[in-house]
Amino acid sequence: MTLKSLNFSLLVVVVESEDLSQLTDELNKRRIMAPDFFQNAPVVVHIENETSNLDFARVKAIVLEQGFILAGVSGELSDSQKESLHTDKIAILKRSKRQVSKEVVIEDKPAEVPIEEVVEETATFIANEVKTKIVTGRVRSGQQIYAKECDLVINGDVSAGAEIISDGNIHIYGALRGRAIAGAMGDQTASVFCRVLAPELVSIAGVFKLSESLPTEHLGKSCIVSLRNGQPVIESLN
Repeated sequence: MTLKSLNFSLLVVVVESEDLSQLTDELNKRRIMAPDFFQNAPVVVHIENETSNLDFARVKAIVLEQGFILAGVSGELSDSQKESLHTDKIAILKRSKRQVSKEVVIEDKPAEVPIEEVVEETATFIANEVKTKIVTGRVRSGQQIYAKECDLVINGDVSAGAEIISDGNIHIYGALRGRAIAGAMGDQTASVFCRVLAPELVSIAGVFKLSESLPTEHLGKSCIVSLRNGQPVIESLN
């Protein structure tokens, strides 16, 4: 037997208060976005406040109820919190040296990857009554961008380990190597457009394809991904 140190991508939920309804809501949103992909996915709960009197047994139960598995708890934990975690047999994970973003409550971050500036420029505008969020610059590994109730335009690459989500369409004027989730709240007419298709996951209204299930003739090419009869369809944009 050989022991190795490996890095894994884990879903991280930041809990900022004792109100655990926030935890339930965030996990439920993610489960709705891609139910099959996130089924039994490992989750790390990050505690922001060491004075919080959290019921960790209830935290674990909520994670399981939403279809995830609690991998452990991280944060600047107090002695009493650590004692409670030991009592409930929940792993304590050492906090990464990177800074946890205050703007995103739930993030999918690979271990040992520092949080960098998400984008060079972000703008939201309304054209012909269609609201669009525009992001200029590369979306780096460990970062998440969400366009609520509008389309999302990425003027750059989406790196492996990054995640972009839109309630509408997604347009990527670069390479898609991370995860793209369009029609996040169930819009089956949404589509994903990209110049270079090489994703970890692409999803439309919760129906998704992983990298290994993509047709090889479309990999690395300009494509549109949409739904047809409830199934994802990939077509060339050339």
